[in-house]
Amino acid sequence: MLFNKLYFWLKSLGIIVFLSLSLSACSFSPIYGDNNLSNKSISLSYAKPTTRLEQIIYQDLKLRLGSDINSANQLKVTVSQSTRSVGRSSNGLPASIKELTLTGTFKVIDINDSENIIYSGTNRVTATYSSKGQIIADIKAQEKASETAALELAQIIRLTLLAELNKPIN
Repeated sequence: MLFNKLYFWLKSLGIIVFLSLSLSACSFSPIYGDNNLSNKSISLSYAKPTTRLEQIIYQDLKLRLGSDINSANQLKVTVSQSTRSVGRSSNGLPASIKELTLTGTFKVIDINDSENIIYSGTNRVTATYSSKGQIIADIKAQEKASETAALELAQIIRLTLLAELNKPIN
């Protein structure tokens, strides 16, 4: 009986020592702290927007990444939009569900050499909205969905740029 208790305590102590040694190599850092990628900025200038959705994306990126007019790197974003009907209301009301898709193509180019593309990418974001046959309400619902999707696309572009442009050079 004494041997079983001693064996149990030694086994428990061994597990504790093993876990403490194996976890001592791990480090925990907060996602949203003072020293993380989401707080960093990138030296970028921005191309002129050609659509309202591009303007929303540029404004959000300037707010979160900062803007440097004298930067040698320029971000160019091109947005295309498509809408499709994905369903109808089942309770007899004339509402239909629409899906709006924004596709954003972006590239960071060297201003001095426009052929030198530093990074490029494409992302797609979808948002849904209801269309009820009332013209003004339908237009407003589509505008709200497209603005929401544009802000989501801006966030994806921002995080992609932070991850890609802050990589250490080997």
